[in-house]
Formats: sequence, C-alpha cells, structure tokens
Amino acid sequence: MVETVRRRPAAAPEPPGRPPRKPRHVVRLSLLAMVALLSVAVAAGSSVAIAEILHAEHSVQVFQTGQNNPRCSTEVNCLAHVVPAAKGAENFLILGSDSRVDLSKGQQSQYGNASQVTGQRSDTIIFVHQDFTRHRTIVVSIPRDLRVEIPGHGMGKINSAFNYGPDSTVQTVSHLFKMPINHYIEINFSGFIKVVNAMGGVPICIDKPLIDTLAGLHLGHAGCYTLKGSSALAFVRARHIQGDSIPDFSRISRQQQFLRAALQKMQSPSELGHVNQLIQALSGDFVRDKGLTLYTIKDLSAQLATVGQNGVDFRVVPAVPAPQPINGVDYVLLQQPEASKFFGALRNGRSLGRLGLGFQYTPFSPAQITVQVLDAGSGGKAQQVLSFLQRAGFAVLGLKTAAAGETKTEILYGPAGARLQNVVASYLPKFPLAYTKGGTPGADVYVIVGRDYKGP
Repeated sequence: MVETVRRRPAAAPEPPGRPPRKPRHVVRLSLLAMVALLSVAVAAGSSVAIAEILHAEHSVQVFQTGQNNPRCSTEVNCLAHVVPAAKGAENFLILGSDSRVDLSKGQQSQYGNASQVTGQRSDTIIFVHQDFTRHRTIVVSIPRDLRVEIPGHGMGKINSAFNYGPDSTVQTVSHLFKMPINHYIEINFSGFIKVVNAMGGVPICIDKPLIDTLAGLHLGHAGCYTLKGSSALAFVRARHIQGDSIPDFSRISRQQQFLRAALQKMQSPSELGHVNQLIQALSGDFVRDKGLTLYTIKDLSAQLATVGQNGVDFRVVPAVPAPQPINGVDYVLLQQPEASKFFGALRNGRSLGRLGLGFQYTPFSPAQITVQVLDAGSGGKAQQVLSFLQRAGFAVLGLKTAAAGETKTEILYGPAGARLQNVVASYLPKFPLAYTKGGTPGADVYVIVGRDYKGP
C-alpha cells in the first residue's frame, strides 16, 4: 500500500470533529430486533399497515414491568427492574436469545435443538442510550463472555444471566452501567431468520473470505453478497473464522457492520414491497416490555427515510481477555481504567472521545468509521464507491465535490483517523493512502475518487 503525506485537506473547511448528532429516535433498537422494528417505519401512514400492526400487536409477547406491579410477584417473565424513563433520555436493552424454539428440523440440525442446547443465553447483548438533551444515540455492544456480578447469583459470564430469566439480565446490565433500563426487546434465532427473509436479505460487502463451518458461514471471497436468513444468522454468530485474533471481539465487529448495512437497506424505497411480510415477522419469536408498543415504534420510526447514518454512534464496552482461566473458565474482563471512564462519560453526557471505539487486537468495525466520499471528476464512479462503502457497513456521510485542483484517487486521513484508514484501505485496496496534518474535518477519513480511478 502506497502512503504519502499531504499538507492540506481535500475539501473546503468544515467544523472539526464528528458532525453534530440530531435526535435519532429510530436508533433506539437493536442488531437482532432493529431490523424487524425499523421496517415498520416504511409503512407509516398506511391504513393497511395499521391493520397489520394491530394484528401483530396482539401476537407479540409482552412482559409486565415495575417492582411495584403486583403481577410481578406471581409472573416469572416479569421485568421488575425495567423502569419509566427520565425526561430527556431513555435506555434500551436488546437481547438476541440463543433459544432454538420454533426452528425448523433443518435449522435444528445446523444450530441444535432445545434438548441438545439446554437452558438459554443472551447470544447478543446491546445497550442503546438515547440522550435527547444532547442529541446523542449510542449503541453499545457487550461481550457475551464479560465477567460481571449477576445480582443474587455471584460472578459469571454476562450472557449466563439470561438463564435466570430476562429480569436477571436487565438487573445485571443496569448494575454494570449504573444506569436504569427503560425498555426491553428480545428476539430469538427463528425470529431473526424470519425478519431477514422478510426483508429479502441484507446486502453486505466484505474485505476477505469469511468461512466458519461450525456456524454455517461460507463466503469464499472478498466482495458483495446478499445474506438471507440462515446465512445472515451465521454471519452475526460466526466465532471460528481464520485470522480472528479474539473471535468474540471480531464477531461483535461484524454484528455492528451487519446492522449498518441493514439500516442502509431500510432507507431504500424498495422496502415498501416488504411491509406486510416484515410486520408479520413481528408476530412471533419477539418479546418486548409492556411500555413499548408497536404503534409507538411505528411513530418513532417514521423519520427513517430522512435519517442519516452518521447519527448512530457504535461503541463497545472496553474489555480484554482474561490472561488465564478463572476457576477453569475463560472470561473477558473490563479494561481499566478505560471502562470506568467510558461508563462515567456515558452516564454524565460527556464526550466519549475514543473510549469504547474498538477492541484491542481487533480491527475497527466499519460501522465505527465515518467516511466522506469526494468526487474529483470521476465521471460517476464516486457514486459507485459510495454505494459499495454503504453496503460494507461504513457510516457514509454522502457525496461531495472535491476542492478545486483535486484530481487524484486516494484515501486521505489525519491524526483523528489514525488506524481507521487501514480498515477503509482493506475494502479499497487500489486507493493509495495519504496523510494530512490538517486532518479531515467532518469525517474520520476522506475517500477521493478521481478521473484516474479504474474501478474494482
């Protein structure tokens, strides 16, 4: 990879740092549930869709909430620690359950059945913080092997808290973040498969082959694919891919990438054709708290068509693998003092800076990288590059015209983009790298597409 040093940025000056965050109600959702729920937004204003939602509303499993709710003393599936939101902010806990319930016989042969895989675990755990006052939406992925205190059950892996019931996971995550949980969403394997199939699949581009025979993932070359149900599930669950230094960390990176790509497809007008199937997919294999109705989700999601992806800030809980097993068990531990700083900044509304922006020994997820594409007389090729980067899961800000005199194809980055440029370059290997001390205002990395660009 050729790398040069540039003295000036490739676009007109803009305010430094990431673009300001607008309120993004739509980003209150999840990796495994968001795909289903955001789809309702496409149907906003449709009387047919409202009828479908009414039907789905009666089919979705609902958990009671509140410690003072008398039903919580008698019901096992009661979210006693889900509490009303404070003014100006809301926190969502989204779980992807590894329950095999409702899988077909073929899917059970691939993923196992309830008798082979006993108990239940939260296969994916995501905390979403919506701060309306500061116009921030932060989606935080939590490593499933993170060693935490499970209230009432001692220390253990955070995903095992789900085996004591959903409220145990709510209490555990609330204790970890020292923040209340206001809404709960859960979807299992079968629900995820149904939703992705109802979407017609999710287009995604990768920079290397991804093969995991145990997960059933077979993407044999770099390039673009459309992942449908089982393949999509394999993509977000794969933990045995060659080249991954820490499999679970790499898996989280791919999960965030998949979510970005799914959100990108959601914004396409073609999704109107999938409205009925998507709403029907909400009718089963999906759980929510009583306070989160599908009507509320529809209304909050109606802005989807006008929401830019730069409004979503993907982060991870700072963590590292334990240097050795603890009581014979392999764990992931909080990385201190970074973790304490991260939780403190999140609670108090301060800037997160680079806290929680990727794991050690693992490349950044494209979902965490903001890219500005600049057209330097490319003759339409810049739009092709932009579309490719969107399908790869990058936070692409849009297409702008490069500054006068810019003609050369390259990836331009500054001090704030250090390490991030290598991820972009892995997807655009024909683009030379160029460093500028002046930085890349408004984005982590600039991708300049000139008339010299010959295509993939």
